[in-house]
Amino acid sequence: MQQKRGLHLQSCMCTLCNLQILETRNHLFFECPFALSCWRYLCPDFDQCNTVHGNIHSLKTKLKVPFHMEIMILAAWSIWKIRNEFILKGITLSLYRCQRLFKEELNLMFHRAKRKNYHALASCMDRSI
Repeated sequence: MQQKRGLHLQSCMCTLCNLQILETRNHLFFECPFALSCWRYLCPDFDQCNTVHGNIHSLKTKLKVPFHMEIMILAAWSIWKIRNEFILKGITLSLYRCQRLFKEELNLMFHRAKRKNYHALASCMDRSI
């Protein structure tokens, strides 16, 4: 991703894993072992695909909730923030911190949701997403 944006960095390899794989969108958000652990926390039966669109479709199918897109966006945001903290601040990667950040963001979304959606969001949060 950094290479495509014209940033000149020492390496364009994924910094979250030791696999020496180019950091593409699909790798960063779905293939990287750290990201995959985050998704499997939210959706244990997530079937990984070769494309971003395939992964989004798989998650939509497996989550089976009307607010699946919100969950996917918040999860991707959490992965992105944890990645940037690791790169820019040297904070150790932590699945727990990613989960906690996701829950905090989901809670903020819960407070912004329309009243008719409260029940579904509350039950989702109670399932420890």
